[in-house]
Amino acid sequence: MASRKKKRGFTDKLYLYNVIFVTAVVIISFIAVFLSGKLCIDTSAISVIVPSAYGELAVHTGFVIWKAKNENARKYKNVNVNDESEGLG
Repeated sequence: MASRKKKRGFTDKLYLYNVIFVTAVVIISFIAVFLSGKLCIDTSAISVIVPSAYGELAVHTGFVIWKAKNENARKYKNVNVNDESEGLG
């Protein structure tokens, strides 16, 4: 039996790339701040990048969840209507 990979949509791929990018930005920022003590360079401006990267990731996560909710609401609209009408009778 051949293994089947689930084909991911564009939004899923974009979200994965965003998580990888934010993780890389945080790691690079930590390395830069660590090396600033040894190289005597002021890297205080880099400390703003980490919360900004996580803020952007939070907005993107909210969008992905909102999109999935709306797609599922359209997909299961008729199922929900039938369940409610059966309970009233």
